[in-house]
Amino acid sequence: MDDDRTRSVPDDGGDPACWLRRVCPACGGLADEDPPTVCPRCGEQLPAG
Repeated sequence: MDDDRTRSVPDDGGDPACWLRRVCPACGGLADEDPPTVCPRCGEQLPAG
């Protein structure tokens, strides 16, 4: 017997959209903190705003 309580919900995964500002435009790396900061992968400056 299959009911809604026993079905597993697929996990779509991925990162939250609020981390988008942390993505480096030069290399696609993810900064460790919100801008302003520097990309840990390539050293590109990530400006605030």
